[in-house]
Amino acid sequence: MFVSKNGSPNLIKSNPDLWNVAKKPHVDENTDFVPYCGHTVWLGPQKEWWIHQDINQERKKSAAEWPPDPYLYIAEYEVIENSPSAIRMRGPHSPISGITVEKEIAVNPDGSVFVQATVINTGKAACAWDVWHNTRFDGMCKMSVSVENQDVKVVPVLNDNSTEMPFEMIEGSFSYCPQKPPKYYDERSSKTFIYPLQPEISVETNGYLFTIYFEKHKKKEIHPAQGLVEIYNHTEHSEGNDLLEVEYHAPYKTLNVGESMSAWEVWRIEKQNNMEIKKIETEEEYQNVLQRIDELMKAKKGTPEFEELQLLTDIVEDYEDSHCN
Repeated sequence: MFVSKNGSPNLIKSNPDLWNVAKKPHVDENTDFVPYCGHTVWLGPQKEWWIHQDINQERKKSAAEWPPDPYLYIAEYEVIENSPSAIRMRGPHSPISGITVEKEIAVNPDGSVFVQATVINTGKAACAWDVWHNTRFDGMCKMSVSVENQDVKVVPVLNDNSTEMPFEMIEGSFSYCPQKPPKYYDERSSKTFIYPLQPEISVETNGYLFTIYFEKHKKKEIHPAQGLVEIYNHTEHSEGNDLLEVEYHAPYKTLNVGESMSAWEVWRIEKQNNMEIKKIETEEEYQNVLQRIDELMKAKKGTPEFEELQLLTDIVEDYEDSHCN
């Protein structure tokens, strides 16, 4: 998926190398994970992904928590309705999860984006799942969600080569503090389970504030193995594999054959003005500042925009001088 506003770069993390491949991946019960990134719809709880099917006994016996059901995100979707501002698609029946997913994406008149997934039981028996929205960003993006301390659970994802991602709680807001791993580790990773005060998550990405709104459900409606909000943050020494996953879980429900359930998100994207930056640290920050300078080139003297232009110009000169020597 490519999400842009006013000609911006892609605001979410996606893998363009996989967009237009000549040969589409074969999808069956043995298909492995394909890293499209972007936005996807899964089912929760994750620990039950493979235990209700009988066509891959190895994954069933091990109660595999990876990979996701490939019929949900790799298989080809049929376009049911299409207009200049909206599209509705239907996926195939999954013999793994026993369901079919319909997706609707629409650009609202105010410029926000409506994203809805409907899960339909198209199997032969009742099934129980939740609808799981997952939107991916670059792992160095800063996110925030309002929450009380007792409603946050941070779980470091640790192994011999990994250490945890630092985080902060400031004035009722949870944020990761994305950092590259120290030299003696290959990666940083943590997963956080949150019951938020407000049903929204904000991400700073490419000079924009990307806010995801959703429905706030009662705690008891969410499967105990999941969170209403889940945030996964991962970084490595190389740039390409850094990842921030922003996830929303709808209520866990039992669906009889033919029944359905839906879960929606609304995305609002706003330009971040008056960039609060004193020193450029990364190439991404450098490109964001250059873009902001271009937007401010016609600012008039004596205005806040002109002062911002002068400040950012000085910061760029310092960065270029230090990187040219």
